[in-house]
Amino acid sequence: MSQREATVQGEVHAAESDKRALLERGLEEYDAVLVEGRSPTLVVRKLTIGYAAFLMGYVTLMWVQAVVARLRAKVAGGTSLRAAVEAAGVDYHDRIDADTAAVYEMVPRWGKYLLGGWLVAALALSIVAGVNRLVLVVFALSVPYLYATFSVVFVAVASGGRASHMADRITAVADQQAYERVAVLCGDSHREAIREELEEREWSVTTYGSRHPLIRLFGRT
Repeated sequence: MSQREATVQGEVHAAESDKRALLERGLEEYDAVLVEGRSPTLVVRKLTIGYAAFLMGYVTLMWVQAVVARLRAKVAGGTSLRAAVEAAGVDYHDRIDADTAAVYEMVPRWGKYLLGGWLVAALALSIVAGVNRLVLVVFALSVPYLYATFSVVFVAVASGGRASHMADRITAVADQQAYERVAVLCGDSHREAIREELEEREWSVTTYGSRHPLIRLFGRT
């Protein structure tokens, strides 16, 4: 059996530049395009106050990303990535990421306490300091969103769990469908970790960093 090949394109979620970069290089050589994503079903294995807050914030985060993506697509006037991939006769998969419960479980207990405690303390200090009522209401409503966002960032920076999960899913899909060459579109923060995980699974991997200005601003390549 020949060595399987993967091209991993990093992206900033909801931005179009990195999706265009993937399409501009051509899809003809690939058997499939696999995109970081998960089932829209929210998984609940153990409901705690922290996980409930995470789910509320996660729904808000996904809604914001969806709105931004739709607005960008309308402005750009292009077709969706799925439509472009399928029009090229290439398979499309967008369920390679861990489910919501698994992602939350990747945050260590001390990390959950640190993030939750910091946000609750900031809210309490705002009340004591007599912050403007409208600002206080907006901040209070934003706490779940901030908790979910910081949790996801924490997992991306401090844990390789999601990268390992995605590498397992990519390999499993390739095994099931007999794919030899695939393209992977994922958050730029996961790009190198996924490369390492796939190489451990005996893939030959090429990576491309995000083109987005935010990545260049913070020195990511």
